[in-house]
Amino acid sequence: MDNLGRIRSASQAFSTLCLALMGLVPLCLAAYWLFLNELPHSMYAPLPVAPSAELGYGLRLLGFLVTMIPCGVLLYALSRLRRLFALYREGIIFDRRNVACYRDLGKALVCWAGAAFVQTPLLSIVITLPNPPGTRLLMLGVGSGELGFLFLGGLVLLVSWVMDEGRRLDEEQALTV
Repeated sequence: MDNLGRIRSASQAFSTLCLALMGLVPLCLAAYWLFLNELPHSMYAPLPVAPSAELGYGLRLLGFLVTMIPCGVLLYALSRLRRLFALYREGIIFDRRNVACYRDLGKALVCWAGAAFVQTPLLSIVITLPNPPGTRLLMLGVGSGELGFLFLGGLVLLVSWVMDEGRRLDEEQALTV
């Protein structure tokens, strides 16, 4: 099998993986919030604060909706990756559509950092809402995850810019006689 053939088969596999993740991630989040009260306390680690009381269905629904903010960004990023892999399957490697996929992916990574930043205070409010007044929390924070996504997003945006410039120069050179 030649290189393009391997790229096509790997792209098909990753496209399928992205599609599976697009279905599984929201389902897993929904299951997490549905069964939150029955989970062992060690599974509260992703939350900004552990619930001090059982959360009713309404608060768990709110928690799910809040976690869907960064999840929505992830789903968008996965859809852009699927589009990129579809182009690779077609043998399209350096095209403006590929550049657009990379650019959109970079923007999604930057947005993911923002969504993660917004998620923390919203979740802390939802989780501590059943607490008596004076013991509710509003947590803010920027961690290495948010900074990492900002860095990676900027890096992918830079790569897309360089790819677009290379593609443009290649098109100009192809038109030069």
